[in-house]
Amino acid sequence: MKKAEAYKILLECAELYKTNLANRSLLFIFDNAGVIQSLEVICMPRNYLHLTGVALTDKNLKSIDFYEMCIDKRLPPSAFYFSKDGTTKMKLSVLSQIMNIHKTAKMVGNYTHTKSMLVTEKLAGTVTACVGFVREKGKRNFYVPNTVLREDIRKVVDKPPKKVLAIFRKFKDEHIYRECTYLAKSVSLESILTDALKSKVDIEN
Repeated sequence: MKKAEAYKILLECAELYKTNLANRSLLFIFDNAGVIQSLEVICMPRNYLHLTGVALTDKNLKSIDFYEMCIDKRLPPSAFYFSKDGTTKMKLSVLSQIMNIHKTAKMVGNYTHTKSMLVTEKLAGTVTACVGFVREKGKRNFYVPNTVLREDIRKVVDKPPKKVLAIFRKFKDEHIYRECTYLAKSVSLESILTDALKSKVDIEN
């Protein structure tokens, strides 16, 4: 991958991130050995940099500034470089897939720490790419995205991976999830909404 291609990906995916994920919360509902459970995450503009895998030339440049420069197309190509371990190119090659994770994630699971340099806790994705989440500081049950993997999720989470049954999305300041962005085949929302989930999800509208 040449730097010009990487630059194009950064700008295009920033737009996708803004449209699909930025300032939004996602609720993944999944089946864990017959028990309905959920994972709630929040995607902030500042998280975008960590998903790209690029390193910044100016160490004083904040992650939110990087994102805004991508959105405004003001980011100079000299502002970033590829990490020496090769992970940047792998992340960028699947970044556009991750920008649609609210529609495409088929499995979730706990990260098994199989990669020495990777620090994350939860993963959501498919057999070709996944996104990692870590617990947000000060928020016990919320996670934020911190990495992207070009990897079969089944190889990096505890076995068996949990099947995603439904995904909901809302703006972070909204109290209730009303938008269902993914529903697995042969699954009805009424059948998977536990009492706890009913307090978070409104499927009447």
